[in-house]
Amino acid sequence: MIIHYHRRNYAISQNFYLNFIKQNIFFTKPPNFLGIVLSIFIITSIFYSYSSLHAQEKYKSNLEVFEDEISIELEKIIFLPEINRNEKFVFYVTDSGNKPENKKFMEKIVRNTADKNKILYSFSKDDFMKAPDTGYIKFRIIVNKFYTEYTKLIKNRFLGEKTMYRKITSAFSVNVWDNFDKSLYRDDISTKFEDEIPLDDYTKYESAEYKFTQNYPPKVSFLESVIFPAAVVTFSAIAAILFFTIRSK
Repeated sequence: MIIHYHRRNYAISQNFYLNFIKQNIFFTKPPNFLGIVLSIFIITSIFYSYSSLHAQEKYKSNLEVFEDEISIELEKIIFLPEINRNEKFVFYVTDSGNKPENKKFMEKIVRNTADKNKILYSFSKDDFMKAPDTGYIKFRIIVNKFYTEYTKLIKNRFLGEKTMYRKITSAFSVNVWDNFDKSLYRDDISTKFEDEIPLDDYTKYESAEYKFTQNYPPKVSFLESVIFPAAVVTFSAIAAILFFTIRSK
């Protein structure tokens, strides 16, 4: 629904500017030189809006990447032949750096993964993971790292498309025992996801709630990052004013 709303607004603004160019710039005699310059900025502005709109639909958020990658690793463990999925799982999650947001997020992933696979489970408040059931699985997870970084620009066209390299990594330890403390599984697990995303509006892929989804992007030139966007806004505003001024005469 939100995307459709943005598309409608984008189409309205696009038609407004194109009609302005058609009626007041190229079809005047002689052609309006200032209008031609304005039209270049208008078309560029439309292009940037269009690229940004499609970027929202194509890429996963950083949080979605973390959840998908970690959930896959947890499912591999849950489906090991030596682990009885018919028994109750008692999970204990902690973070090696005592970061509450890391613990909270990992518990969310565990909960979603267990629900998806129809696992009976509970969470323990301590490392003993005791339960009244006659048979159950003790599953301890220690989060060591969640990290997002944007290492470099990939496409870097002046006043054109810019993309950057996104790298999302995690590391955590898993220990699994039965209720008699027999070890069923133990390993240090790491995940790494790499792709290419647009530089423009990259914060849309980050989460305000979880700092590990955030980082600084590679730098672009001052001319492109500050001066040119300001010029686009200025000339677009001038174009709108000229349009209504001309139409009112």
